Amino acid sequence: MTDHPLVRLTDRLVEASGLSQAEASALLREAWDEGVAEGTRRMMRDLAACQREAADLRRRLGED
Repeated sequence: MTDHPLVRLTDRLVEASGLSQAEASALLREAWDEGVAEGTRRMMRDLAACQREAADLRRRLGED
């Protein structure tokens, strides 16, 4: 069984930086969480734009 990519990255970070396993794990968890939050913000922005576009198309169809 292969390790999860985050586990492998944590191990590589420990080897390269000298951080403890706990410190490296916390650093990667923080970066992961920030990435997920940014992705969620972008997704919500894109969804809102799609909803506005759909509403505009519905209005146009109702006017024709």
